[in-house]
Amino acid sequence: MRRLSGLDAAFLALETPHSTGHVGGLSILDPSTATQELNLERLISVLEPRLALVPVMRQRLVDVPFGLDQPVWIDDEYFDVEYHVREIALPKPGNDEQLAEQVSRIHARPLDRAKPLWETYLITGLEGGRMAVYTKLHHAAIDGVSGVEILALLFDLTPEPREVPLQEFHPRPAPSSLKLGRDALLKLVTRPLHATKIVSDALLSVPSLAS
Repeated sequence: MRRLSGLDAAFLALETPHSTGHVGGLSILDPSTATQELNLERLISVLEPRLALVPVMRQRLVDVPFGLDQPVWIDDEYFDVEYHVREIALPKPGNDEQLAEQVSRIHARPLDRAKPLWETYLITGLEGGRMAVYTKLHHAAIDGVSGVEILALLFDLTPEPREVPLQEFHPRPAPSSLKLGRDALLKLVTRPLHATKIVSDALLSVPSLAS
């Protein structure tokens, strides 16, 4: 269980339906150099073993009762890689303008906070037999590591992929609301400055709640 930093929590708090808190990366692929056919099944088989290298990719956020502390990351006991890795086909002719429009639509949609905060799309139907892979990942999940570094762990820059053995995922049990609340109260008692900040934040939120 890992707690969000104040900065990461701010990325979440500032998010709106029209101002999302995630970043995205787009790669254009030439399948002609691949040693195996690239399709959705193949992409999932490459990505799934590597998720163990970036634990947050299989974790979701849980709020602390009454907002007594920042949310925490816990293992997603219902994690389904097929929810996060999807395929979209562009209509003909599949030019770069159509690709840009499709990626813009994908990027504009907020990530579901009840699930791990990332999505990857295999985009097919590009001119010249090309394909694209677009990944979006929430700022709050990066935690001091650049998005580029995370993508480098998940993907390869050479036609021959690295061999990463698949490890069975055993999610740790989720903490109860009682434990989260108790731990937060203990933290408030043992860290007075933290308690002052929590109370201050709560008071500042009163006018917005009243409005």
